[in-house]
Amino acid sequence: MVPFMNTTLRRFCTTKSVIRPRLIALYSSFNGDLNLSETRCQEQCRRGGHSSSTSLVHSNYRSDISSNNKPNCSYMSTIPNAENMTRPIIHPTIEAIRSVRKSFDPSVSVGLVPTMGALHEGHLSLARAARAENDIVIASIFVNPTQFGEGEDLDKYPTQLQKDVDLLSEIGVDHVFAPVSDTMYGKNHVTYVDPMGFDQTMEGISRPNHFRGVATVVSKLFNIIQPTNAYFGQKDAAQCVLIRRIVDDLDIDVNVQIMDTVRERDGLAMSSRNIYLTPDQRGKAHVIYQALCAAREVFESRYSRGMEELDATDLQEVVENILETEPLIAETHYVAIDDLETMQPLTKVGNDGCIVSLACMLGSVRLIDNIVLK
Repeated sequence: MVPFMNTTLRRFCTTKSVIRPRLIALYSSFNGDLNLSETRCQEQCRRGGHSSSTSLVHSNYRSDISSNNKPNCSYMSTIPNAENMTRPIIHPTIEAIRSVRKSFDPSVSVGLVPTMGALHEGHLSLARAARAENDIVIASIFVNPTQFGEGEDLDKYPTQLQKDVDLLSEIGVDHVFAPVSDTMYGKNHVTYVDPMGFDQTMEGISRPNHFRGVATVVSKLFNIIQPTNAYFGQKDAAQCVLIRRIVDDLDIDVNVQIMDTVRERDGLAMSSRNIYLTPDQRGKAHVIYQALCAAREVFESRYSRGMEELDATDLQEVVENILETEPLIAETHYVAIDDLETMQPLTKVGNDGCIVSLACMLGSVRLIDNIVLK
């Protein structure tokens, strides 16, 4: 055993808010014993003279939580290479992640980053935000079949679990919930969350039953993990509105954090589907964001033109016209001008602003994007 481990472990056991599963993993990494039992962990706590009911907050960032809930890393100097010593613990079953969640002290804040894997910088920015704002961070990786329609790309959706875990490890994510479809939807599963009105949004019309699948899986994740905060990207505009609606309507005790869309240097919104683009298509994909920016310019210049309101069709037409200039845009599914809170279509746009969203086919790849005007 590393000579300082008993001293370090006792120090961790004296803290107010520590997480037992992470303590087990930390102790195992030093002891070289991947089968360290909770009994042995408890015994070490007793040797330290403190209750075994305490737990350990993520070792990459903190070793205890002070009375004002600020990270306190006073013990980290005793641990070499602390930033690189742990990887997220992967939980493939609901029972496993629930067991870990139940072990957390009630005062511990838990951040959830739901993903479908194939992580890119957009996902990682959500994980960084969660890491900065929570004691424990859990990411979920699950390609949800119920939000894919017939003829969509479920079967070829990219999967790269180990690479994703490596990326999350660098950020300091503590746990990864990575179930398979049969785990989330048993053979007798018949219950779905069906949000009224969302199938009538432009994205809902384009993808029937998509939002039922999203609402169901997000509700299930909230129920299983019971996060304090949950993090989503603005790129999926209707989904963000939907999730806030679910939380409000179903009285779910979670704070929904919507983070800005992360873009490539040329403005293309980061997406797991971007890998499907050919080099030529990728070179022209910036036209999507250019079209949205053109709508923003029209919106922001309305006062200089003596207008307090615009017709929604003015914004829609400027986006469509720019998309039409690119021959590689095979089809524009929609350009929508919607209310910021409800995603219902607007006829006039004034000081309350709007969301301009679109979906188009760049070659055979369906891409979505949006811009918030206010």
